[in-house]
Amino acid sequence: MEKKEIIVAVAGNPNVGKSTLFNVLTGKTVHVANWPGVTVELKQGVKKYRGKVIKFVDLPGAYGISASTMEELIAREFIVHGEPDVVLVLADSTAPERTLYLPIQILELTPKVVVALTKSDLTHKHGVHIYVDKLESILKVPVIPVSAIKGYGIRELLNAIIDVASGKKGRSNTLVVDYNGLEPFIKEVESYITKSKALSKYPSRWAAVRLLEGDSRLEELMEKAGEKDILDEVRKIRDSIKRSTGKDPSEIAITSRFNYVDSIVKETVVRAAGEQVSVSELLKLLGKAVVDQLERIFQHTVLGPIASLLLLFLMFLIIFTVNTGFPVNVLFDLLGFTELAEFVEAYSLAGLVELTFEIISSSISMLLEAQNVAPWIISLITDGIIAGIGAVLTFLPLIMFVSFFLAVLEDSGIAPRIAVAFNNIFVKFGLTGRAIYPYLISIGCNTPGILASRTSIEEEERMSIIGSASFVPCQARLVVILAFVTTYFKIPLYQAAAVISIYLMAFLVTLTTALFIRRVIFRKKEKPELILELPPIHKPSLKVVWWLTWSYSKHFLKKAGTIIFLVSVLTWFMINYGPTGPVDDISQSYGAIFGRLLSPFLTPFHINPETSWKVAYALINGFIAKECLVETIVLLEGGDIDVDEALLALGLTRVQTYSLLVFMTLYVPCLATLAVIYMESRSVKFTLGITVYIITVAYLISLIVYYILSLTTLYLIF
Repeated sequence: MEKKEIIVAVAGNPNVGKSTLFNVLTGKTVHVANWPGVTVELKQGVKKYRGKVIKFVDLPGAYGISASTMEELIAREFIVHGEPDVVLVLADSTAPERTLYLPIQILELTPKVVVALTKSDLTHKHGVHIYVDKLESILKVPVIPVSAIKGYGIRELLNAIIDVASGKKGRSNTLVVDYNGLEPFIKEVESYITKSKALSKYPSRWAAVRLLEGDSRLEELMEKAGEKDILDEVRKIRDSIKRSTGKDPSEIAITSRFNYVDSIVKETVVRAAGEQVSVSELLKLLGKAVVDQLERIFQHTVLGPIASLLLLFLMFLIIFTVNTGFPVNVLFDLLGFTELAEFVEAYSLAGLVELTFEIISSSISMLLEAQNVAPWIISLITDGIIAGIGAVLTFLPLIMFVSFFLAVLEDSGIAPRIAVAFNNIFVKFGLTGRAIYPYLISIGCNTPGILASRTSIEEEERMSIIGSASFVPCQARLVVILAFVTTYFKIPLYQAAAVISIYLMAFLVTLTTALFIRRVIFRKKEKPELILELPPIHKPSLKVVWWLTWSYSKHFLKKAGTIIFLVSVLTWFMINYGPTGPVDDISQSYGAIFGRLLSPFLTPFHINPETSWKVAYALINGFIAKECLVETIVLLEGGDIDVDEALLALGLTRVQTYSLLVFMTLYVPCLATLAVIYMESRSVKFTLGITVYIITVAYLISLIVYYILSLTTLYLIF
């Protein structure tokens, strides 16, 4: 059974921000307590989180655990004899070269470690960039950037502590540092101290290294236990090292440890000059006139938001045109260049990935058919497994491009200025100017839009964006909107009015939801403060940009990708199987049966019962991917007719069409988005709650729209 109480030892150098973080974690629950094995009283605080009682014990500030000072001795004794479930070690993210030494020492003593990088809100100002994922992979323990003052990273830190305590994350054994010439002697000393009862609670390798360094505390314990004979052998080895190398073993050990820290820093830390780039360097990108006025424009009340919006729209245009063809394909289609629109879409990155998987699926299908493999197995592999992998990888280029551009904006110093430009607008809805990134990106795709919520420092704002961004109509929903609007609304003016009104409605619901989450769920009435440093605009580091890009992309593949794949296979089963087994007719599948169960919810829209189940079934498929919605209706109407004919066969009125479009636009966007909501919130409760909220809001608004249009003169238009 998992422990309900988790004891966490909090260790860190003096002035690393330990007291501030300890107070933020424990609030007013701090008191002084006695602990076994420790001769002094230590501060203790409690935090209740995720059904666990986390007991934090504040160890004295120390630069190491060599027991050369009383503070170091107390910290070390508690880690060994206090038997904490987790040791939370703090390192200053503005000075990683100096403060990573303590985490390395503690990792040699215990594997149950979480590293917190404090003052992470100041790193950009100091020109420091830490590749956190790489640092995690080297140390093999969670590394969490935090800012105690701004509350950034606290939730992630608590989650990491619980994960390490439960064994879900972290190391299975202690860290092994290469001590070069000492290695043969370390093994020899280990062979002696395995017989020592006095050192039985200490890891044998760690104790061997410490004895070679001349640890007075360990020597004292051995002498008191009557183990002087073992200690004499260790001292002989230590003397032989001095004679053979001309150096004290402690000097070799400390140097090796610092060299190890330096090697980690070289791989994970970049220090930017932090100075403003000269005009001559910026001429290559922006031109002299823009460089001279850039700062002034971004900080202007009117020009700032306009310039920021234009820059973000340009970024948005490049990202989505390269990845999906949108919105250039829609523009070409509206201008009558249908073939060009299809070409742009087909040969976008997403289109090429989709085409690749279609070829793979087709080739494997032919190969399996030649081997007389059962049709259901072929369908599972091609339509379930391969299609699921394809669905995940189709998103990958988009995620990487979005992450790349956001990293460029952040590292160049432009991102903070854009946030300032939009702050006055978004603060009215309980958000800061940083919210512009996820919302704008969500117009193309909600999945990377929600991932971009990480740009928010305040946790309440991040969760507000996660819970509201899915209302923003993405390109896939635009495809559905355009298909229905062009079919049922023949006058261009009415078509434009329908599309624009749906988008305005969606954005209003998005911002209102963000405010609702902040005020009702988190009960925060005060407006969020946009507190950030404005670093000089400078050339971004490609190394840092790549770190950030790969970090986002890797998390998507590992977490959201797994969920998308599994549910894609489940969907294949729902479509291809019914109560009697495999089905050739979709109307006999479990999915269609589920659609009929949901069709009564469409009764208030007065849709023909023969049609309503098809609409309900299409809405279910639309949850997998909105593009599937129209395709499903075509298949249900026979599959060999045009989209216009299939949609008209539903027999909807214009009022019904518009109302259903409102619902189709607002309800759960797709499986991938839901997976990312769970991935980012790390809460099943929040994910289910926001899903119910989204569906309820979509349903109620679409019903209100239906009855308003039905009861007013607007029905003449429709």
